Amino acid sequence: MSEYITKKELLKSMEISYGQLYRWKRMGLIPDSWFIKRRSVTGQETVLPKEKSIKRINDIQKLMEKYSLDEIVDKFSFDAKKEVISFEKMYKTKHMAGEYVNAVGNYFKKSGYTAIEYMMIICCAKVAVEQRFSTRQYVDLLRYALPMAEKCDKKEVNFFVFAAGGDYHLSLSDNNIIPILDSGLRVVGKFNLETIWDKIKSEI
Repeated sequence: MSEYITKKELLKSMEISYGQLYRWKRMGLIPDSWFIKRRSVTGQETVLPKEKSIKRINDIQKLMEKYSLDEIVDKFSFDAKKEVISFEKMYKTKHMAGEYVNAVGNYFKKSGYTAIEYMMIICCAKVAVEQRFSTRQYVDLLRYALPMAEKCDKKEVNFFVFAAGGDYHLSLSDNNIIPILDSGLRVVGKFNLETIWDKIKSEI
């Protein structure tokens, strides 16, 4: 399956109208960031991530059998600042080892974490495993990541961890923007928060 599908192809394959697609977009059922403009032989065309768009439209159509559009919007809504997971609940997650949960608790001493904070905690734990960090190095990474989470108000972003010599740096960018790096930096972690959220939302 190709990565993107044109708007015209999507409308035809899913048997929906232009009006339906853009109504769902206005209501937030299909993220605005999925609509990507790119050059074509005719000038410009709109493409969307194929797999995500098809799945989302199938989900919407299935839910419409039981719910109103407003009720479906509530089901897909995402509040970046909402405290969605308690610290105690982290011990049950399959996405990070208990030693990292302990490190979070011992250093930050918070009773709960927002969705964005929780996703960054998980992403940094994955980097810590791959880079063989000590728990102290993991905490140091989170000391920079968690303040960034406070400034992020959506999940449609990429979270990067860069290594520069013995130092590590973090970045958040829109889904559609891939940074160009100089030779002194290397990517040691790249995570799409929207994808992470799809994996963890059922346990929250």
